[in-house]
Amino acid sequence: MKGDILPSGDLLECVAESLRYADCDKGERVLVAVSGGVDSMVLLDALVRLWVDWPLDLCVVHLDHCLRGESLEDERFVSQEAQRRHIAYKSRRCDVAAFAAERNLSIEQAGRECRYAFFSEVAAEVGATKVVLGHHMDDQAETVLMRLLRGSGVSGLKGMALLRDKFYLRPLLSVRRLQIETYAQERNILFREDATNKDQRFLRNRVRGELLPLLRQYNPHIVESIYRTTTVLHSEDAFVEEMAQNALNIALVECCVDKIALDVPCLVGYHIAVLRRVIRAVLQGFSNGKGPYDFARIEKII
Repeated sequence: MKGDILPSGDLLECVAESLRYADCDKGERVLVAVSGGVDSMVLLDALVRLWVDWPLDLCVVHLDHCLRGESLEDERFVSQEAQRRHIAYKSRRCDVAAFAAERNLSIEQAGRECRYAFFSEVAAEVGATKVVLGHHMDDQAETVLMRLLRGSGVSGLKGMALLRDKFYLRPLLSVRRLQIETYAQERNILFREDATNKDQRFLRNRVRGELLPLLRQYNPHIVESIYRTTTVLHSEDAFVEEMAQNALNIALVECCVDKIALDVPCLVGYHIAVLRRVIRAVLQGFSNGKGPYDFARIEKII
């Protein structure tokens, strides 16, 4: 599976292959993030259908972002679907707009932070060892293009990982949106439409509705091409990151609360790609992981 696009005609096999890749054990407690949209509803259906061969202990989790008037209906719909399928269910309401204003974040970033905090808390509460998310190949292409527009290095352009931190799993990452919609139609799966998906105030929606259609004029298979590129970048990023960590370990002279001392003659002998990552790691060590640290600042230090 590494680096390859899974068979386009078999969504179930894509999900099963992802479960094998993530070493999911039978009976393992897993959270399924379900918004009520077509992606997450199809993912939930696929996991239920695979239960005979992969009897995971599922728990549906839903976060109400309180951004739309119909969000309460979304929560009710997901709750009823979980109950109909006899699956445990956890939900929470979070005022994402207020959180964004308080932290000076975009709505998208605030929503992401709230979601992942919620997932972590529920996982700890119920003893779940993985969270399964409904991101697909088109989401990956949009994410990479957004990061490219904002300016990003390899770590950003590699996009989302199939399995992150051995905890967050995206079984549909090698599946196109059209495949998911076709599956939903064939299986008569009910789902909720999110009106904000067409709101042009959000960059992702503009990338989806304007930029990607334009890029398809140059390459009709642009989404698949970006996916293949991300699989390559994931491997190469992991390799350079390992080299950078080794370089930091060798060059580190002293590390305490207010000082990190490096052996400069040793450090400057490394390739510039490794050196940049070492500097970024040092800066993050001084600020408890906060950032980002832009190219100009890192170059100035080097």
